[in-house]
Amino acid sequence: MYHAYGLLLPSSNFTLAASAQKLAAQLPSFKQQQTPQQLQLSSGDWEIHLTLQEGPEVLQESARIAEHVGGAEDELGIRTCNRRVDIASDVPDPEMDHFNDYLQIIEVLQTFQGVIPVDPREPSLL
Repeated sequence: MYHAYGLLLPSSNFTLAASAQKLAAQLPSFKQQQTPQQLQLSSGDWEIHLTLQEGPEVLQESARIAEHVGGAEDELGIRTCNRRVDIASDVPDPEMDHFNDYLQIIEVLQTFQGVIPVDPREPSLL
């Protein structure tokens, strides 16, 4: 239902561990489970995952996103992002009860240096 990318510039200071701390403060009622590549947040029957991705396929996807975003936004360095954090929940949320939670997660990601939040479906900046 919800899906976003946090494209990570080479200079980004984003880590899952640091995001877990910030998200615990922002969303204290959520339970967390963390592995080296993923952070799962859950509340009741809803959950969302933050998953680190890296490699040449991420760089290719970043180039595709940069083409669609284009213009002055490309000055952000989107084409250089070979790492990203995928924020995704496949759990239906028909009443949008968790939309604000999703937005808060995006806002926490934006507190890190070198994170560019995008909607991968459009693609466009968030």
